[in-house]
Amino acid sequence: AYRSVTQYLRRGRVNCMDEEGIHPMFVNVNMQTGQLATTWIDALQASFPAVQVLRGDIDEAICLHALYYSIWRKFGVLPERFNWQIKMPDVLFYPLRPEFIESTYFLYQATKNPFYLHVGRDILDNLNTYTRAECGFATVHDVRDKTLEDRMESFFLSETCKYLFLLFDEDNYLNQHGANHYIFTTEA
Repeated sequence: AYRSVTQYLRRGRVNCMDEEGIHPMFVNVNMQTGQLATTWIDALQASFPAVQVLRGDIDEAICLHALYYSIWRKFGVLPERFNWQIKMPDVLFYPLRPEFIESTYFLYQATKNPFYLHVGRDILDNLNTYTRAECGFATVHDVRDKTLEDRMESFFLSETCKYLFLLFDEDNYLNQHGANHYIFTTEA
């Protein structure tokens, strides 16, 4: 299945580390024809680098994660949907999703590169700056102006915070005994 996904859904330069050409990404295609169906990627797809890590495809995971991190840095949070053709979000909210921090955690566990701790710190700082509310954290209504909604999805506490905790707590049981021996409910 992974081979089919990489064969039919991956677009961009062959070697992700090359400087020339379109940054590699996985796009939405028509399942009957294989033709491009949309010109956007969404926040849920930010979990795919974690899948690539679990598959052992570390270089590709690093490259795809870099794409999502560049979007995060541009807006301070990850828009729900980003149109890669016009290089702008077309679904503007950020509901505190865990997928990007999940991939950051798995990449750090696989590489021990302190860069991913820096990314995690950036995520944590931006969550505190842009989403912190009087009684918790709130969905960003519009990533351009950072207006908030009176809503915090349950996955923020159960997943987003979990991956942030695991990323920074080196002495945690899972980090000491290999998180790859466990399947979190969102990956099942």
